[in-house]
Amino acid sequence: MERSYKVNSQLLPPGFPRQFDAHIYFDEVHRDKASRLRDEAIRMFEGKKVFVGEMIPEAIGPHPVPMFEINFPKEHFTEVVLWLMHERGDLSVLVHELTGDDLYDHTQAALWLGPAVELKYDRFK
Repeated sequence: MERSYKVNSQLLPPGFPRQFDAHIYFDEVHRDKASRLRDEAIRMFEGKKVFVGEMIPEAIGPHPVPMFEINFPKEHFTEVVLWLMHERGDLSVLVHELTGDDLYDHTQAALWLGPAVELKYDRFK
């Protein structure tokens, strides 16, 4: 049974400019590596309008494998994406805009770092 997870919206400050999302995917073999990357992201972006979500330990929505998210506004796009390019190692990362159209966001407005993970696009219908 698939559980529903929120992007820890209760932890997002009111009015947080959530304009972009990065999904960092991992499997059981790479769980510790992903956890370390998450901890590094928290330290790296401390004091900035960058939100690092919790580790989501199972498939959720269109995402077929575990992941964690980083949410950020346009003003931090270059900094966050360049950091992910250099630090992700062999983890796959999906970066996408948040326009309100989930299918568009996860396809046409998507940028992959590393191999693309096959998403479950039928979840958007």
